[in-house]
Amino acid sequence: MQSNDVKDEKRITCFLPKGVGIRLVEMLHSEKNVDSANVHAGRGFPTLENAENYGAWTEQDILTVIVDATQADEIFEFIFSHGELNKPGGGFIYQASLTKASHYKLPGVEG
Repeated sequence: MQSNDVKDEKRITCFLPKGVGIRLVEMLHSEKNVDSANVHAGRGFPTLENAENYGAWTEQDILTVIVDATQADEIFEFIFSHGELNKPGGGFIYQASLTKASHYKLPGVEG
């Protein structure tokens, strides 16, 4: 099924300390009504701010959120502040425009 509706959407991606991603997904759902979020595990090097583990691989959460472009800055700021990305070793975040995206809903979530 094709649709001629073109939506301007953004993808927000952030790399977080292990365990933070799931908490943010729950907060995005309950506080911002955002259900287009996914979190999975990855491995990477900590930043220099987290010097005690520098040079050793650590497990991280990778959070990806797809939102309408009109709410992207609001959700970006929400994730930045509630994910404590402003603290040393907190991770990093970026957003990018999407050329295409499919709408999906979580099972059992009305909306």
